[in-house]
Amino acid sequence: MPIKAMLMALSVAVIWGINMLTVKGAVGEIPPFMLTAIRFAAVAILLVPFARMPRGRLGKLAIISVTFGSLHFGVLFYALSMIDAGPVAIIILLGVPFSSMLATYFFNDRLGWKRLSGMALAFIGVTIMFWDPTMTDLQLPLLLVVFAAFMWAVANVMIKKLGDINTFQLNGWMAVMAAPQLLILSLIFEPNAYQAVLTASWVAWANLSFTVVMSSIVAYGFWYHLLKTQDVNMVVPWSLLAPVISVLGSFLVFDETFSILKIIGGIVVLCGVGVIMLRKPVHRKVQGMD
Repeated sequence: MPIKAMLMALSVAVIWGINMLTVKGAVGEIPPFMLTAIRFAAVAILLVPFARMPRGRLGKLAIISVTFGSLHFGVLFYALSMIDAGPVAIIILLGVPFSSMLATYFFNDRLGWKRLSGMALAFIGVTIMFWDPTMTDLQLPLLLVVFAAFMWAVANVMIKKLGDINTFQLNGWMAVMAAPQLLILSLIFEPNAYQAVLTASWVAWANLSFTVVMSSIVAYGFWYHLLKTQDVNMVVPWSLLAPVISVLGSFLVFDETFSILKIIGGIVVLCGVGVIMLRKPVHRKVQGMD
């Protein structure tokens, strides 16, 4: 890739890697559903004025707002409130093999033995991390991260089926619909959320601002631009730097501990996801279809 594109890809990886840490810091003060609601509300305020209403697609965007907004981000932030950022950054990569699995059904992709091997490695790596003795009491949040990864894959399929749509339209109007859902969840499950928002420190608000501006707008803007202008197989592997940055950052910032099983499991997951990302899907022709 050109130097400019490489710098953009590196910037995305760094921003996403740091973002996992900022979210972890923010959910320590603001309850996760309320935090996610504020995040989407802020994204909507910043983007909707510059994005026309996608008429004819609001119904599909509403469904995406549930899968991507509430069931991915909401559940992910909730899990982060209970578990270290390092394991979450690795396990959430299961969204890649989940996406490959869904693509075989919805887009007629054929996996091939190399991509199947990568998927197997990714799931084996996560299983190894689950075996870690320090994770014994954290099975529920770990499973929630796996669920959030699957919802990310489902949302990807829905976005692809949505067709060509402006990034601001997608993110902005989806955020308009996701924010009320998460606010309702917060009102039901987080009775002290309002007080927590009022008493949150400037550090929590700085973390949230980074998530809204740098991750949701800048990083995704760069990412979609790269996917449109560069070879996808040259762009996507850069995202593997993000969890590495998150894991190193969680050790330095939050003093998280890493056991042998966590390290081995994380490396196996990264290798498996790397194999999947570097393999181009093979499309099969379907009789009777163009």
